[in-house]
Amino acid sequence: MPYKTYIILAVIIRLCLLNYQTYAQTDTSFLTQAHTLLEKQSAAFPVEKVYLQTDKSNYDLFDTVWYKAYTVIGKNHQLSALSGVLYTELINVKDSVVSRQILHLISGAAWGDVVLTGSIKQGDYRLRAYTNWMRNAGPEYFFLKKIHIGGYDAPPVVKQIALANPDVQFFPEGGELVNGLRGKVAVKSIAPNGMGRDINGTIVDNEGNVIVDFATQHLGMGAFAFTPQSGKTYLARIKTGIGETAFEVDLPKAKAAGFTMGINNSRPDSIFLKVAANEALFQQKQHSAFYVIAQSGGNIYYTAQSTLEDQVFTAAIDKKRFPTGIVQFTLFAGDGEPLNERSAFIENNDTLQLKIDNPVKTFAPGQKVTLNLDVKNPAGQPVMGAFSAAVTNESMLLGDEASDLEIFSSLLLTSDLKGYVEKPGYYFTNTNDQTRADLDVLLLTQGYQRFEWKPIWSNTPAQIAYQPETTLDLAGSIKTYAGKPVPYAKISLIAAKDNYITDTVTNAEGNFIFKNPELPDSARVLLSAKKTNNNNNVNISINKPGYAPVIKEKQAIYINTITAELPAMVKPDSIQKRRQQIADLRSRRMLKEVTVKGHTVFKRVEPDLSNSTNLNGAGHADQIIMSEDLIGCVKLSDCLTFTLRGGISIRNGKAINPHTHGMHQSPIMAVSIDGAISNNVNLDDIDPNIVHSVEVLSSVSTYSVYGYDIGGGVLVITTKHGGKDYATTEPAPGNLTYIYNGFYKAHEFYSPKYDSPQSKSLAADLRGTIFWSPDIITGNDGKTTLNYYNGGTKGTYRVVIEGINDDGNLGRLVYRYKVE
Repeated sequence: MPYKTYIILAVIIRLCLLNYQTYAQTDTSFLTQAHTLLEKQSAAFPVEKVYLQTDKSNYDLFDTVWYKAYTVIGKNHQLSALSGVLYTELINVKDSVVSRQILHLISGAAWGDVVLTGSIKQGDYRLRAYTNWMRNAGPEYFFLKKIHIGGYDAPPVVKQIALANPDVQFFPEGGELVNGLRGKVAVKSIAPNGMGRDINGTIVDNEGNVIVDFATQHLGMGAFAFTPQSGKTYLARIKTGIGETAFEVDLPKAKAAGFTMGINNSRPDSIFLKVAANEALFQQKQHSAFYVIAQSGGNIYYTAQSTLEDQVFTAAIDKKRFPTGIVQFTLFAGDGEPLNERSAFIENNDTLQLKIDNPVKTFAPGQKVTLNLDVKNPAGQPVMGAFSAAVTNESMLLGDEASDLEIFSSLLLTSDLKGYVEKPGYYFTNTNDQTRADLDVLLLTQGYQRFEWKPIWSNTPAQIAYQPETTLDLAGSIKTYAGKPVPYAKISLIAAKDNYITDTVTNAEGNFIFKNPELPDSARVLLSAKKTNNNNNVNISINKPGYAPVIKEKQAIYINTITAELPAMVKPDSIQKRRQQIADLRSRRMLKEVTVKGHTVFKRVEPDLSNSTNLNGAGHADQIIMSEDLIGCVKLSDCLTFTLRGGISIRNGKAINPHTHGMHQSPIMAVSIDGAISNNVNLDDIDPNIVHSVEVLSSVSTYSVYGYDIGGGVLVITTKHGGKDYATTEPAPGNLTYIYNGFYKAHEFYSPKYDSPQSKSLAADLRGTIFWSPDIITGNDGKTTLNYYNGGTKGTYRVVIEGINDDGNLGRLVYRYKVE
């Protein structure tokens, strides 16, 4: 729009505002009531949200999903102190939870990891996170991110299939078409797989007259404008491609009398509001009052009140009065009935400024990298903050930034919308006029759905079904064998492995509760109860944890679309090459077939290693020790002392391998527990009752696949994961053995250190995730340093840092460098 046009428009708006002031009502009781009720609502039901940063979005089997949780609350997105418990779940396409972790939130933050063991199959998954308090809003507002898990098989055969016509819907701006008023109409086209599908078409009236042509502009979404006329109906004749047969969809019927409400959000500093009444409504409601309220997150930021003295009301509103995020504008009649609604996204550039000051942009494989991070607040001042960082070899990973769900698109957009948002990162990556326009169309088709006015006006407090959880408790009841409650019975909780013991007494109804037992995830506990007369003929029952139900995935079929718009540096053949390299390394460690002649051969029952995380492949080890070999030991180290072969010994809780390779390599064997590897595991601390198998990798041919300069080998431990082996089938009277699902203790990301780029293990370092750090804190000067070593593969490395400060300002940085 030319500059002179802006001046003329500004003059017109100013005149309108002057006119508005002359006939504005002096009665502000309606707006006062709205403020009061909303403040009451916000205080009683603060909005809590959660975001998970993951190291990447696409994984291979036996990878680990590393993630950090940021839980925020209220209009300013400050880290939440309301909840202390967070649930994270990995859900498959059959809507089954295949992994669940419970994290202890401290000042709104926590982190965890999911090892993609053999029990998890290739395919598409959803990563979900929520607090108990968030369940009051419904599962539609939980954090949800799609991830893909690939494997080492050959690339899938791609077949073209004929898709049915897309589902096409039309959304008039403000909610309604009104006869005689020109209005914008958004269109959304969704293919049967749930993804946007571009279309084009023509709007015609009931007499066959062509009114306007239209076409979608982004992911099956677009908009057009026309003026409906009295006595006419309209439909769209739609085509999905050249040569395809057109199909028809009716447009919403226009109202004979009504308002339209439009928003122009194209200016960086102001948002323009226009409310129009057609002639029929103007004649009916002239001099009647109407109100406009703009709210975000349940807080009012703009109000206007007037009477219908003219058919058009306009206002230019300074964007600085709103927070960054979705703002909902609602038009009310004089009696408080909501008439029209329109959502818009406000961008105020109030994010943290993250910068990496590093003149070196090219490194070698295995070279040490030091990145200096500098963080400033929106005013340009150094600021403390909590951050997490992931470094990946972008050249070896599928995916693109537009498809990713990052901290801005999650906390500012998708967390307030019901339904799936395709490629949410597109609207916040390299933002420009086009991405902002596409975001505006998205909100026309999806809208701000977290907030509804009708329950507010009723002023009846909603029932809170789910209270905030600050701790994890273990609760249950004690009854006689006849089913009667046992009051005031003493019950003890004993966790021998964790050196933990406590007791409590049931209440008058026979119920007991252990508040916040300091026990880890999957802790084996013994509950022992007695009546007041020391009789232990009682039954103990535990209240099962109540997890949120999984809502059915609405996408009908899964079509892998991540290769459709890959960046130039990402090629699917490079990913397949990496997978093949790992498969080759595994095949080299396969035991040779042995043929025995002249003897009776008894068939050996193969051990169940389906959950093994052995990178060589399940069972490809120098020795396998199963749970039945560990019976009767108090500590795992005691069992291994008598079962380990090849001269391996146990000293001070460490396994020592005498057959190390290299004079500078430690003989201490690393320990991998369910896929998380560490050099600092004390075998004295591991309860043998939770161990399903131990695969001993003591020769260089079996442990070199791990790519670590440790030389001592690896003990690959697979736990029982709370399976049937935990159950006490016939407990003694008054006793119950139970696996307590406590807070998950995150593993530490292992980043190998290469003393020399010529290290032999460097060639076997095929990791896609090079570095992960969830607990980065900047000092008062806004600075911190990241140190790690590159992997063994060349390519473009991508550094993603995300986080938040105490004021709720969000920050994200993407930094790239070359490894050659």
